[in-house]
Amino acid sequence: MAPVPSRAHATVVDELFRRLSGDADRAVLLTGLPGIGKSTTVGLLAARFARAGTSVHWVEADEMSRSRPFGLIAGLLGVEAVYPPGPDTGDRMVEATERLCAEGPVLLCADDLHQADGDSLDLLGWLVDMSRYLPLSLLLTRRPLPVREGLAVLAARPDVHEVELSGLAPEELDALVTARYGAPPGPQVQELLAVTGGNPFHARVMLDDLQRRGLLDAGRELLTTSATAADTPASVQAGARTHLAMLDPASRDLLQVLAVWGRPAAPDQLAAVTGSRPAALLGAIQAAVGSGVARWTDDGLLAFRHDLYRDVVYADLEPPLREMLHAACAAELRTGGEIPSQVLQQSAAAALSAASQAEVALQVAGTDLAHAPVQAADLLATAAQQVAALPAGPERTQLENRIAVARTGVLATAGRMAEAMQVASEALDRTSDPAVRAELVRLRLHHIVSTADVPGALSEIDRHLAGELPDSAREALIQLRRWVVVLGGRQPVGDGVPTGSSGAALLPAAVDLFLSGRCRRALCMIDDAVRARVDAGSPDWADGPTAPVLPPWFALYADGIEVARARSVELRRQAQQSGRGWQLPYHLFVAASIDYVGGRWDDALAFLDSGLEATAVTGTGWLSRAVGLGLGIRVRRGELDTAATGLSRWKLRALPEQYGLPAVGHAEMLLHEARGDLAGAIALARRSWIETLDSGRLVWAVYAGPDTARIALQAGDTDLLARVTADSAAAPVQEMPGMAPATDLVRAIAERDPDRAMAAASAFAERGHIPGELGAWEEAAVAAAARGDTERARSCAARCTSVADLLGATTVERRLTARLRENEIRLGVTGRRRRPSSGWNSLTPTELQVAELVGRGLTSPQIAARLYVSPRTVQTHISHSLRKLGLGSRVQLATTVARHR
Repeated sequence: MAPVPSRAHATVVDELFRRLSGDADRAVLLTGLPGIGKSTTVGLLAARFARAGTSVHWVEADEMSRSRPFGLIAGLLGVEAVYPPGPDTGDRMVEATERLCAEGPVLLCADDLHQADGDSLDLLGWLVDMSRYLPLSLLLTRRPLPVREGLAVLAARPDVHEVELSGLAPEELDALVTARYGAPPGPQVQELLAVTGGNPFHARVMLDDLQRRGLLDAGRELLTTSATAADTPASVQAGARTHLAMLDPASRDLLQVLAVWGRPAAPDQLAAVTGSRPAALLGAIQAAVGSGVARWTDDGLLAFRHDLYRDVVYADLEPPLREMLHAACAAELRTGGEIPSQVLQQSAAAALSAASQAEVALQVAGTDLAHAPVQAADLLATAAQQVAALPAGPERTQLENRIAVARTGVLATAGRMAEAMQVASEALDRTSDPAVRAELVRLRLHHIVSTADVPGALSEIDRHLAGELPDSAREALIQLRRWVVVLGGRQPVGDGVPTGSSGAALLPAAVDLFLSGRCRRALCMIDDAVRARVDAGSPDWADGPTAPVLPPWFALYADGIEVARARSVELRRQAQQSGRGWQLPYHLFVAASIDYVGGRWDDALAFLDSGLEATAVTGTGWLSRAVGLGLGIRVRRGELDTAATGLSRWKLRALPEQYGLPAVGHAEMLLHEARGDLAGAIALARRSWIETLDSGRLVWAVYAGPDTARIALQAGDTDLLARVTADSAAAPVQEMPGMAPATDLVRAIAERDPDRAMAAASAFAERGHIPGELGAWEEAAVAAAARGDTERARSCAARCTSVADLLGATTVERRLTARLRENEIRLGVTGRRRRPSSGWNSLTPTELQVAELVGRGLTSPQIAARLYVSPRTVQTHISHSLRKLGLGSRVQLATTVARHR
């Protein structure tokens, strides 16, 4: 959110206490300049929460924090930061958070996040999500500089309240002086304090300096001074330098070592860096602490009292001395068995052999940091800077190439696609190595394709194909080009004949088969594509990487709901076990399609919401099927304003309809119909049907045929109705038995045949295709009414409303009522069995399953592992359950489950 300027700090504390204690968004990000009082404000709030019975956990990032993956979040939650991090590190942090909150309200305070490691910053977003259903509040602080991408993303969230902390109000400065010197400031002191801008640290440094020089007098009723503005430092840094200049040389030397060390240190560590005995530092340590520049931490380590002192000491070190101390610190860290990324941070600043450091960085990024991609990307960025300083030559070129490829890959894994694109582009401009260029081109194209920029991807592929390429690289680009064409749906469906046996060759051919309605053959081929990728050991981003997502979707048409659901669960399990987390959102979209057909619409929406939230970070543009499905469900449920808002947002993004299937356009057609705009609905129906079916996408006939035929019938468009009927009859239903009744339903609509419609309803019901059954009973009722068979019309209408009630499909019920009224049939009370909107009986089967596992004490990651979904999806289900039950926490949900056993 946009920063909110603060007023007096006391007022800010009161406001933030109310916000963090409330039921709404409970995450606050304090932004402010050094010394402005961020830590003091956090301390005041932490004390108030502790007095109110809240468990408070506080961690402060330091200079070395950025090099320990997940270190800040682990320290915040009180768990061990295992190195190297594993694929379950994020899950362990979620479990730790849930355990803390199981004991009561929790406030997590993270100070100086501008120095935190990137993976912890990513996980903080997860904790913000968890605050929706846990008694959890987050209080975070940062400086405005340096800019960190993870912090910028966090601050931009609508559920994070950012406060820009300004200086103390004049009366607060007066109170600070009175508390410190036992007398309020006189006019001259107030005039000097005004130049500090209310910065409390600056004010304290200035007053301490005046006191040391004998320019303050607290002997009267007021604190007075004989100083003028010329006697005060012009900045807080100048004041800190004045203070530091008063120390003896030994203390200043000690503080220089501490500044380079970059975090609180034990005396023996500082002694080891300087090559002396710990006892020899006793006097220097006492002087530094006594001066107020240094302090002892609760765990017995020496630290700067304020990081501004550290900044000044470090900045004033001559570069050769700074590099010498960094080298000594790196040696001590290495001797002490510290993790490689922290040793590398010191070594990088020591200007040691850039080549050797780059080799270590490449090794660590590819092994130790495989599951900390943000940390790996930062480490490789530092290595790239080091290597750039090497003399031009083969060694530098080779290292630059290797770093660029590795860095692009980990950035893509971390979801930082724009940065991956930039790194790949810069490296392509620099390197002439054919193999490296081919790899970078493929990585760059992976990003372009994932953003759904079809023209950009095709243009770049063609440009590279026109040049000199190794045979393997050329073949990969040719197959990628074919895939982009299929994804974009810009050409007629192909013949489904693969041009090779690789995953990349089989994938587009399999999708072509599916689009043409030959779903059983498509399923066999996509299974072959998955096996080919496994046999080839292909990277996640190459060789048809989408192949593992598609089998359940194809199986839904070829084999029906139960087979599709079983395959979906198994493939999600495999994706979790192999660490292919980037695929999980797409698996969730397929699971949503299956649950939609199975009539589990609440679960489908939960899958869609969770998947869309995850893909928002990566910038993917292939979202039309998920967005269209979600909008369609909301239209059928009567949530027309919500659907209209979602549709407007989609249009602003100007993204393509994946595979040329107009999923969002179909939802828009339904919205026009639901709002009574039959002219708008039929215009969309005609355009989308003709464009889609003329291009050979016969699979669309069984998905959208009944809805399109219904609208054509109501609008009196006999030409379109005849076209829909003919196209549906041409669909190879023997290849997609899971959807076959749709063709009979279309014919029933065209012929107004209640018998055929009732048969279609029964066929859909046998397959567990609930939306199909719903539509068939509606058409059977309307057709019977048109033939004057009132009794059968009422019977079919009762079956329709019964299914609609279970789904919450209020739009269908209203439409049925209106259509029957046209035939002078009015429906009475139908004995509705709709799931209530609140209370225990309002929970969906999946929500009940998740609630039961919560009641057994399982954490979100444990539940996710059982159900083969993401922990975020579990959190979505829990949030929905809490809302329906009117509960405020996971603990209350577990208690409610126990009462219903």
